[in-house]
Amino acid sequence: MENRKAGRKRLNQKFKSLLIAYILLRFTDEDHKLSLKAIQEQLELYGVEADIHTISRDIKELTELFDPDRDIELEDDERPCYKIVYDRSGKAGQKGFKVESRPYEFEEIRLLAECVNSAKFISDAQAERFKDIIKYSLCSVSQGKELESNVFVFGRTKTKSKNIMGTLVTINEAIKQNRKIKFQYMHYTLDNLREQVPRRKGAFYVYSPFGLLSNEGNYYLLAYCHRSKKMLTFRVDRMKGVKLIEEDREGKDVYKEMDLNTYTQRVFSMYSGEGTRVTMHFANKLLDTVIEQFGTRDAFYAKVDDKTFSVSTNVEVSDKFFSWICSFRGDASIVYPPETVGKMKEYLSDISKMYE
Repeated sequence: MENRKAGRKRLNQKFKSLLIAYILLRFTDEDHKLSLKAIQEQLELYGVEADIHTISRDIKELTELFDPDRDIELEDDERPCYKIVYDRSGKAGQKGFKVESRPYEFEEIRLLAECVNSAKFISDAQAERFKDIIKYSLCSVSQGKELESNVFVFGRTKTKSKNIMGTLVTINEAIKQNRKIKFQYMHYTLDNLREQVPRRKGAFYVYSPFGLLSNEGNYYLLAYCHRSKKMLTFRVDRMKGVKLIEEDREGKDVYKEMDLNTYTQRVFSMYSGEGTRVTMHFANKLLDTVIEQFGTRDAFYAKVDDKTFSVSTNVEVSDKFFSWICSFRGDASIVYPPETVGKMKEYLSDISKMYE
């Protein structure tokens, strides 16, 4: 038994420098440091015995190795970007080594964590898995606790699909191999509000996949329909049983001619590069909101009076557009063209009749 322990210590002894690097990355950051004694105690947990002098020497070598300004012929993106420093601030006994900077700023890691948490197409279990990946590979222990308390506490509606990652892998593989896919497309019914059931009585959809789109926390498949000769979108988390089939993709010419920016605007928003040129009036307080919606590149803005401005832009006239105008109550109105104004009146009249 003693021989096994001794052998284990000798084996682990070879990895002393690597373990010291791991300990520093795991337990220190800009605001937290470890003394040589604390590092020595951590090494003992791995069966490694070392005096503080050899530990100090190893840290010095790691500092030189990880120095982002080290004079070696490497591109900036290939350089190790961990800066290890000895922090002398604080009272006696509180001095120690720490990883002062890493390849990624903590605020960038926090933003990444928030993106994971807000993505609706990621299930709760997958979000937890990604949370652990971020915590244990990019952060110190203290930073991980800060993420846990500040980021992963929001109640977001997540997909119930358990195989979203497998679906994405299959879609990307089909695109790579230039093959079609088949899948069932799920939806809720009034008979079952807890679990989605397949559309078309379980029949499989067959389409040619060309890409993945993200909008408002959801992932969508962009695929060509050989029947309608058009590109369509499908919510990835509603796709079930996705499989490659032995048929080459169709629609390559249609995809090449697509303006993806215009397409996504038309599908996910209420305006596009094509459609009806519409003039609207808004209260001045809504200027930021309107610019965020329509931008400034293809929209013309003008002052109407001291309280109102106008904007003329290409709009996909639809109920979604009318409902957006209504959301501002008396602070927004459509003034041109007359045909669109008339459709807006019909939209409002139909709603009003429901409450008479």
